[in-house]
Amino acid sequence: MVSKTHRSGITDIVSPAGNVDKLRFAVAYGADAVYFGGEQFNLRVQAGNFTREDIETSLALCRENKVQTVFLLNSFLHEHDIDAAKKYLAGIKSFHFDALMVSDPGMKELIKDAGIDADIHLSTQLSVLNHLTVRFWEKAGIKRIVLARETKLDEIRMIRDHSDVELEIFVHGALCVAYSGRCLLSRYLTGRDANQGDCSQPCRWNYSLIEKKRPGHYMDIIEHATGTEVLSSKDLCLIDRVDEYREAGVNAFKIEGRMKSLYYAANTTRIYKHAVTLAGTEEYHRHVPFWNNELDLVNHRPYTNDLFNEFNNMGFEPIPYVKKVLFAGYKKDMSGPAREICVRTHNPVYREDTLDAIFPITDGIRDHSVTVLDIRTTDGTPVDMARPGDEYYITIDKPVDDHAIFRKRL
Repeated sequence: MVSKTHRSGITDIVSPAGNVDKLRFAVAYGADAVYFGGEQFNLRVQAGNFTREDIETSLALCRENKVQTVFLLNSFLHEHDIDAAKKYLAGIKSFHFDALMVSDPGMKELIKDAGIDADIHLSTQLSVLNHLTVRFWEKAGIKRIVLARETKLDEIRMIRDHSDVELEIFVHGALCVAYSGRCLLSRYLTGRDANQGDCSQPCRWNYSLIEKKRPGHYMDIIEHATGTEVLSSKDLCLIDRVDEYREAGVNAFKIEGRMKSLYYAANTTRIYKHAVTLAGTEEYHRHVPFWNNELDLVNHRPYTNDLFNEFNNMGFEPIPYVKKVLFAGYKKDMSGPAREICVRTHNPVYREDTLDAIFPITDGIRDHSVTVLDIRTTDGTPVDMARPGDEYYITIDKPVDDHAIFRKRL
């Protein structure tokens, strides 16, 4: 048995970066590491994946802020993918990532053959559940293992007792209807292969029951008339158990969500970072209600902290989508505290709207509400509404600092 060198140590927050803006805000809101993919061979081909220029920009930003970079090469390779993978690896060899994430042992071999010098992290797709499997991959040169989401807390403790390899777990975000995410449903229904990054998420579609002789007559299964997500799981949320998993020896908490909004990436990052920072102190329990409330204000399905109760009961529960706020936009300019600011909008913003302004949690919680007093286009034209996906000069009643994110309560 090895020494428990990682138990009760520092636990990193590993945040999703679906594009450069999301990466920038994840860094500003407290990420210790960010994970992102390029234009090929990662498991989110529909995300705003990174061009070479994006990668260069992101690596510089992360180095400046001492944030680790994890580059995703975690799709599974068919024989006809191998030559393309070799070519792609040759093209990214000059980049200095801190780690590369793989699912396919064949990709690991190609990385080695390409002479790329970076730590190798093993994806949750490999379903690592026990210390013998950890030992196997540790001997193969893996630096960090993202454990299967199905791994229970007691099993994590046992794995830690037998190994000093770095352990990472998912603490927040979407769960998958398939074991460790290896799903064929998307490929069967749409031709899009989830194991090569193109999942259409059919487990989250709405379904209705229809009787064969009564076409067009939909019958409720449960919950609501427009359909029920009979295949969909809840979303994972371990904010109430951060202390337990940290004590068990987990080195990194990973947040799912490269396809989700900049607001989602920033707010989940700051909440888990705050929780880890306060772990083991008297302040920890005092902040639990605040953390839970903030995580309820990102769009999600009902939360679970034990894989939708699969270890306790087999009963089905309704899984309605929870949406309590709209992501309005964010302060784009870096001008310091100001009332007249440049805002990049993501949903409509109207004159006289009341918005929440949220910020990184550094010197305490600084969130407050603001009222929109005036909206102007970038050429100075007054308007009553800021349309989504554009930039506007907006005047508010209180100054806000850089990296402010705005949301609108529903």
